[in-house]
Amino acid sequence: MKKHVLVTDSLFIFDEHVQELDAQGIVVTRLDKPMASEDELIEAVKGKHGYILGGIEKVTAKIIEAADCLEALTFTGTDWLGYIPGHSEAAKKNIAISNCPGANAQAVAEFALTIMLAMQRNLFELGRTGDKSFQTTNSLLTSHVGIVGMGTIGAIVAKMLKGIGVANVSYYSQRRKPEIEEKLGIKYLPLNELLQVADVITLHASKAAGDSYIGTAELAKMKTDSLLVDTSFHGAVSPEALLTELKSGRLRAAADHLPAEEFKELPVGVFYFSNQSTAYNTNDANKKASDIATSSMINMLQGKPDKFVVNRS
Repeated sequence: MKKHVLVTDSLFIFDEHVQELDAQGIVVTRLDKPMASEDELIEAVKGKHGYILGGIEKVTAKIIEAADCLEALTFTGTDWLGYIPGHSEAAKKNIAISNCPGANAQAVAEFALTIMLAMQRNLFELGRTGDKSFQTTNSLLTSHVGIVGMGTIGAIVAKMLKGIGVANVSYYSQRRKPEIEEKLGIKYLPLNELLQVADVITLHASKAAGDSYIGTAELAKMKTDSLLVDTSFHGAVSPEALLTELKSGRLRAAADHLPAEEFKELPVGVFYFSNQSTAYNTNDANKKASDIATSSMINMLQGKPDKFVVNRS
């Protein structure tokens, strides 16, 4: 009997992957929307044995409940918890969940570095998107850069920063990484101290850090005129607290999403945001994620072990 798999959006699962799935008796059905609604997904998931989450939709408990034969769910990124709030319901129904760790790490790190350079040099206000000229700016190379979260992405960011000549790089992570400290010449600092001394803070902690783990108290510790770059999960920074700081003119920030409509009123040199999440979105990253997602889906639907399954021991 053939198995049927739902794939959302069109960024992932190329023709070669469809052919690979087809060769294993797996039929792909696409819902070509980047952010399908709950109602659309409730209908689309019916009759599907697999679901490759390629958009930025949220897979709720209602969607999982409506799935009448779902066996496997694959998220094409790393931080799956934020996109599958119905994961507890999935576990109850014995639905395997997998992710694609590291597939987009290089892309996100590259994006974070790009934003740090652009914001420190104030490219947006000094170019055609702004109205300023002859403004002396800060150099990223002489800035103290603090990395929050030394996982795969954080480590790549650190390597990139040192590679372009940033001398002073520090980090905070729940688990200290002495081997990275020694290899790259970076230092560990407690979070509160890191916030106080860094000129640039870049966030790379996972959803496990909790919503608004950077809140009023944490932002208040940051240096005046320092820069906060958030390419991590949506909700890492308290929007209310950040908006207050940005409106006061004390901090600058950039995010890979729009926290709230009020942020649109801020000058681009004070706050940059992506129209939709774009840090992860490169051809190379999407190919890597598609390779992993396809392999995992085949394994899960065939009852084989898969190292990327996240909800089973």
